[in-house]
Amino acid sequence: MIKCFDNGMISSNVYVVWDKGQGMIIDCGAPCDDILSFVNENQIKIRYIVLTHGHHDHVCQLANYVKAFPSASVICHSEEIKVLTDSEANVSLLFGSPCVYNYDYTTVKEGDALAIGDLNFQVLLTPGHTPGSICLLEEEKKVLFTGDVLFENGYGRTDFKYGSSEELMCSLRRLFKLDKDIIFYSGHGPSARLGY
Repeated sequence: MIKCFDNGMISSNVYVVWDKGQGMIIDCGAPCDDILSFVNENQIKIRYIVLTHGHHDHVCQLANYVKAFPSASVICHSEEIKVLTDSEANVSLLFGSPCVYNYDYTTVKEGDALAIGDLNFQVLLTPGHTPGSICLLEEEKKVLFTGDVLFENGYGRTDFKYGSSEELMCSLRRLFKLDKDIIFYSGHGPSARLGY
């Protein structure tokens, strides 16, 4: 099951994904109170708080999520820590509220899996928007979370610190080789079929 909360900074999406009472939260730009209420109402045990990337509009509520879900591991790629801990790279400086996100991260790499219930999400390293941008693929269910790598009608910008248009194009070409019937859920905007 997937529930999207799109009331984050500049309409960034936060997803609660769960199966058999276990769940994960993907990104944390929306107010935590809404997510906490939903999780409690549905009796979901949150195992992971996954950061698809470290830009401020997707992590600005991280402290509140860590407090609300103290047993959850905060997941990111090791290459993303330099973004999270640099107010220019995480663009919080651009938003006028410079922040450094220092947490006890559990880092993942290409090919790692995050399991909740009977679901297994494979970690895909898809750099370009940021160096440690990751996507999460549940191949059997044909579900993909893309963060800001891919949107319904576009893709992530590369003009922020550590961005790379060349790497992003490689990441997009990789995603476009996946099953066209996969439904992808992005960091902004609606979901869409990958074949679209």
